[in-house]
Amino acid sequence: MKLSYKSKFLFFHFLSVFILTSTIYIYDSISNKSNINNISYNNFKTVFNQKEQYILNLLNSYKNALNVLSKSEPFKNYINNSEDVKNSNHIFLSLIDTLPAVFQIRYIDLEGNEKIKIDKNLFSKDIPSIITPKNQLENKSNRNYFKTFIALEKGVFGISDIDLNSNNGKISEPKMATTRIAKTIFDKDNNKKGFIVLNVLLDELFKYLSNDELFKIYLVNNKGNIIFPNNEKMGIYSKNFDTYLLDSHFKKLDIKSILSNDEFMSEKYYSKKIKNFNSGEDITLFFESKYNFLEKDLISQKTQLIFALIIISILALPLVLYFAGTPERLEEKIIKQFITDDLTKLPNLEHLLNDLKEKEFKNSLIILLNITNDKNIQNIYGFNVSKELLKECAKFFTEYKKIDPRFLKIYKIKHNVFAFKYLYRNRPTLNKSLKELQNLLENKEFIILDKYEITIDTAIGVSGIDTLNNDINELKEAEIALDDAIESNHDISIYNNSHIENIEKYKANIDKIKVIKDAILNNNVLIAFQPIYNNFQGKVEKYEVLVRLKYKDKIFYPDEFLQISKKIKKYKALTKIIIQKTFEYFADKDFEFSINLSMEDIIDEEIRQYLYEEIVNNNVQNKLVIELVETEAINNYEAFTNFIKQIKKLNCKIAIDDFGSGYSNYDYIIKLSDYIDYLKIDGTLITDIDTNKKTQLLVGTLKFLCDSLKIRTIAEYVENKEIFEFIKAMNISYSQGYYIGKPEFELTVNENIEEGKKNLNYF
Repeated sequence: MKLSYKSKFLFFHFLSVFILTSTIYIYDSISNKSNINNISYNNFKTVFNQKEQYILNLLNSYKNALNVLSKSEPFKNYINNSEDVKNSNHIFLSLIDTLPAVFQIRYIDLEGNEKIKIDKNLFSKDIPSIITPKNQLENKSNRNYFKTFIALEKGVFGISDIDLNSNNGKISEPKMATTRIAKTIFDKDNNKKGFIVLNVLLDELFKYLSNDELFKIYLVNNKGNIIFPNNEKMGIYSKNFDTYLLDSHFKKLDIKSILSNDEFMSEKYYSKKIKNFNSGEDITLFFESKYNFLEKDLISQKTQLIFALIIISILALPLVLYFAGTPERLEEKIIKQFITDDLTKLPNLEHLLNDLKEKEFKNSLIILLNITNDKNIQNIYGFNVSKELLKECAKFFTEYKKIDPRFLKIYKIKHNVFAFKYLYRNRPTLNKSLKELQNLLENKEFIILDKYEITIDTAIGVSGIDTLNNDINELKEAEIALDDAIESNHDISIYNNSHIENIEKYKANIDKIKVIKDAILNNNVLIAFQPIYNNFQGKVEKYEVLVRLKYKDKIFYPDEFLQISKKIKKYKALTKIIIQKTFEYFADKDFEFSINLSMEDIIDEEIRQYLYEEIVNNNVQNKLVIELVETEAINNYEAFTNFIKQIKKLNCKIAIDDFGSGYSNYDYIIKLSDYIDYLKIDGTLITDIDTNKKTQLLVGTLKFLCDSLKIRTIAEYVENKEIFEFIKAMNISYSQGYYIGKPEFELTVNENIEEGKKNLNYF
């Protein structure tokens, strides 16, 4: 049996003959086992990620506030000169009261003139926020932050250096460590008008960084100035801020490594630059273990202890016993910290995973509860309100556990997700418990910070009830069920066999993601060509370009990967590759060719500019036909018309694809007839045209309209000779389909077409 530290010390104490040898042995044992520094060292990155995430979440809350403000109707009307500044002033005034650390909101125009300015006194709740009169507004064009923010592009946020707030060149009293967060404003015609900027006090951030038991934390700029912590010698609030550098406090060799590397770790220190400050002076978050000094003290004390035991072993015994127990106490404290959620003090995900390994709960399952409107609450009320709400929810669950003892244990495993170990008896009881919990929670009005009345929405996922394993698989099942509840907009989802089918679909989609990324990376995006036959000339006159992906000798078609490519943001890259390969291929060929563009392509400025440039660079102006899906274009009439006008200026042609597949707007075709060259009749109207009189009447009416508007018609899905002959008899201009030719990777045509076969020109 392994003896405790105290037992060992007592044993060797009473063996006085060997007291010196025993003391040295115990000293070595303590040194090896009380590895305090290693415990903190191993958790450098974990704690850093928590602090960094807090900073990023804090910044995002202010960015969200800027988004809300820039999209408010009164402010948009003011920017577009459709109403005066009065309503905008009140919108700004209302918003500043919801942002605890913001003491100033301004709108500044392109010349640096303040147009709107709202000030708030952060140090007195009795002083209301005020709107600055017009005659007191200033010009800020000479300030460094103005030059930075006015150059911001649309959709990009700017964050200034951290400095002391100043007014008319004088530092404010009391001193306020400040950063400015800005967003550029554009009017309805996409003209830049200026920017909105928030002045944010950073004391709450400093308070958060100072609250850590394991590490002493520093914020340092790229010059080595210590921004935080603040005392008489160092920090942004000290008189020595501009002169007191890290090398005044630490070894120069360590400081050089900290400032010159994006990330640096040693036995005592860990540092990493926070790039997201976007300030021009990369802010470094620097950790120093608080136990560096404690370790030195322990060594000194243990050395003294050896001599003390030799001289007066009896008097030294209590001190020896105390230090023998120190490692266990510290280890227990650190372990507890890292398995507990900082905000709610509930057990966290790591704690839940440990419980699953230990199989602590028999006949139990896992319930996950997601607060689905948490993001909206953050956007409206701010991050601090969201945090307080989560703390109130934790209290609610703790009290509810007393009401329903089947809820064995509560965890907080993600920002807005709580988990429960639930004692399962039967399905009806489970359903009743879940509904009661959800109804009570969603009908409760939480009073946050004594002024915000907030209700929440939830979704619940439950692990499978057929087999209760109490292992990691139950957590996986509950997460899958929760995802299903959120995606399906259901209140509660319990894991079952249907989820297994969804998992298989997810796996297939993951495989398709690999196909898409590989095709883009390894030049496996292929273009195929389907011939389009001129029914009057009796020959193939043009080709439609279609995309394929190749992966391990297998060919994938658009319906297998296009939608997935949009979800993983690879659709734009695919579109560019298709444009490039197609234009280069047809640059030296005498055929007209067409590519398909969606409305998503048309409204994307980057794709539009790339398309225009490639048309000119490859000199395909007189060959290119842009095919647009009719059902997409009609819902975006203005964007569609602007695009086709630009295409026509480049001497390219326009085809409306799939006309007749859904709602067909004849009026819109008539209005744009001057720009439309071809109208492709959807295959659903062609596949039975030789036998279906209603289809014949509809296509005939469409043909008459197009002839009257001088728009040439193309019939899709011409799959056999009977349809082909009927289409020609109707005097439709072109035929496209498998009877004419399948999509191939070379320019080809089906040689079974008898009429006009001798006149065909193809490769």
